[in-house]
Amino acid sequence: MGNSRTFQKARIAVLCLAGGQLLLTLLLTATAWLTGYDNAALSVFVGGSIGMIAGLYQALRLLQVDSAGAPEAFLRGLWVSEAVKILLTVAMFVLAIRVSKIEMVPTIVGYAVTYIVYWIALGTRYPWIETDMPVANLRDRNWPD
Repeated sequence: MGNSRTFQKARIAVLCLAGGQLLLTLLLTATAWLTGYDNAALSVFVGGSIGMIAGLYQALRLLQVDSAGAPEAFLRGLWVSEAVKILLTVAMFVLAIRVSKIEMVPTIVGYAVTYIVYWIALGTRYPWIETDMPVANLRDRNWPD
């Protein structure tokens, strides 16, 4: 990213999103475990971990390319990282199904829960990415060029 301050804010946003995903996954896992559903708790944790790991991979991959300096490379990286994210997600689901005795519904719920964090972030317009610049446009304030 051309602006090191913007890059740092983007990195913080990625870590906040991953932290929120982890927190929500652990909360749902603890709820399942405390209600006596041990296997469901493991399944929720596995599903949440799959979503978190795949999303974190893609976000960290995208932070490697300067979108302002090389927009073509950034777009190419976006497509490649999305493809790898999908393959990584499928591989982790296959591995989880074959290796552990997970239940599919709680696993899918755990995976889907990680996306709630994205929806909240989008709905709140990423309030943790603020700049000191007074601008009227929210896009310009959150993602200055």
